[in-house]
Amino acid sequence: MNSITTSLQPSAKPRSRLRRPDARTWLATGQWLVTLLLCAFLIVPVVMSIMAGLTVNYFKGVSSGLTLRWLGEVWTQYHSSVFLSLEVAAATLLITLLTGVPAGYVLARSKTRLSRIIEEFLVLPIALPGLASALALLVVYGGFTMFRMSVAFIVVGHVVFTLPFMVRAVAAVCASSDLRTLEEGAASLGASFFRRFVTIVLPNARPGIVAGALAVLTLSIGEFNLTWMLHTPDTKTLPVGLADTYASLRIEIGSAYTILFFIMTMPLLVAMQWLGVDATGQRSAAKKTHRGTSFEVHQAMKLASVPITLTQCAKTFRGTRVLEPLDLHIDAGETLVLLGPSGCGKTTTLRMIAGLETPDAGGRIAFGDDDVTALPIEKRQVGMVFQSYALFPNLTVRGNISYGLKIKRVPAETARQRVDELLGMMRLTAHADKPIDQLSGGQRQRVALARALAVQPRVLLLDEPLTALDARLRDTLRSEMNTLLRDLGITTVYVTHDQAEAMELGDRIVVMSAGRIEQIGSPREIYYRPANRTVAQFVGTINRLAGERRDGMLSTTGGTVPLPAGSVHANSAHEIFFRPEDAYLADPAHAQLRGHIESTAFLGERTRLTIGGAAPDALLIDVAGRVELARGTPVGISIAQDALIALS
Repeated sequence: MNSITTSLQPSAKPRSRLRRPDARTWLATGQWLVTLLLCAFLIVPVVMSIMAGLTVNYFKGVSSGLTLRWLGEVWTQYHSSVFLSLEVAAATLLITLLTGVPAGYVLARSKTRLSRIIEEFLVLPIALPGLASALALLVVYGGFTMFRMSVAFIVVGHVVFTLPFMVRAVAAVCASSDLRTLEEGAASLGASFFRRFVTIVLPNARPGIVAGALAVLTLSIGEFNLTWMLHTPDTKTLPVGLADTYASLRIEIGSAYTILFFIMTMPLLVAMQWLGVDATGQRSAAKKTHRGTSFEVHQAMKLASVPITLTQCAKTFRGTRVLEPLDLHIDAGETLVLLGPSGCGKTTTLRMIAGLETPDAGGRIAFGDDDVTALPIEKRQVGMVFQSYALFPNLTVRGNISYGLKIKRVPAETARQRVDELLGMMRLTAHADKPIDQLSGGQRQRVALARALAVQPRVLLLDEPLTALDARLRDTLRSEMNTLLRDLGITTVYVTHDQAEAMELGDRIVVMSAGRIEQIGSPREIYYRPANRTVAQFVGTINRLAGERRDGMLSTTGGTVPLPAGSVHANSAHEIFFRPEDAYLADPAHAQLRGHIESTAFLGERTRLTIGGAAPDALLIDVAGRVELARGTPVGISIAQDALIALS
């Protein structure tokens, strides 16, 4: 009994023992030691130099006592050099900012070979030694005595030496950001080039500007070779003074000079690093994302709208015609969808309506009675939602929505009320003060739509706004956007390659291919009465029946079917088409066509059958999802005559 009860009692915990470090711990420790040893090569001399400037006697070290005497002497003897260095650095920074930032922006925006060559030439001042640059300046400008003896000569040298650091840093950041689309987004809200540059380009280029400014300041304050070659007795800067102290073997003074240099530069570096932490200034914002996805469509405001007319609008890029001359009229308040594959010209058409592209000579675009062909986008009163959304990362959700209102100088109270209304409509009130990078894809899409609507445009343009979203969210937002657009009553042009979006959103659909309009019609007309094979094959799935026509019937490999009404060219080879859902399974003995099951694909609410033998090409037939048929099963197919389509 005792043995049983003893065995049921919890066993005593074993005494914990220190575990020996595993191989991974030893490896990490070794890496840290190697890093510290390598850093010691630089850290130890710096520490020794600082201590030398704070001890009474360098050779006796700390035992001789600590003192600020050497710092005082340095300040007494060289304070003028300190201020001169700061003045030179400030002037250099100002000039490089005024010239380097625009130059970096232009290089990033330009795609020409010349801009790439210029960018490569910017490496030369970096690659050349400072002495070589100084010698070149002396040879060229040394004869101008007054200029040569002035501080301006040193400033010019520093600008030549440091400007590439600013230009390349700004160009790199601008090139990595989609600034072109951001600028187009700002222009669609009415911002002029200057306003776009100040409010969008500069804030988003700030990391590059800060990085370039850090390089310019540190190089200007600390660069020795160039300054030593260019200085005069009256223009002696901090590095030259530091070299003089070490050359005279005044170690304590030189070390104190190093401390002064450190004290002067570190606050500048820390301050500029802080400025460049992020572009939005939202350092303490909580990283929470809420997934609200629907619009408060019952709150939608009614907007004015105008008809749009395009007359003989074509577009040629670098000698290549990408859009053939087209004529198109869009009624006021209508939602027109431009549908087609990539490269068909639909986005080019949208951009011409927006004012981002100009039609070739002879083309004309009118909003109502106003000819807007020559007007830039900022003067057309359009709202545009881009595929990438083009939201401004330097602004919050509220800042993005209110941007266009500030451009148009809407009174503050009116602007606040309109922004609050849109935040509520889009269910974004809880996210109003968040930066854009903390939003989900659906939330960003709604911010972009709210921003476009805030300026109360007369035309709304949407360039594949749902493409970047997952399938479920895309379906939800598509349905809600459909209701919203109809409640707003605004003239809308919507670009997509998604047939479901086009069918649900469009009052009319324009199907485009290879720069041409293939067909214009309602969603039902496009689907059930396609104008040609291109439309039929792009919109939905379609089957082809090829054979010989005799006496109003089409004879094919698996049987005969009646020809559509109005067909011509009797007794000749012919082909007709039908949709998968317009055929049904029938008893093979009484069916129009007979074949066999080649494969099945269960799609949930329906099953798609691939049937061979009924026609020269395999046919696709949709049946109820619960139908199960084995491969090889003989089947019959019948098709209603009014579902058959004759195409050219």
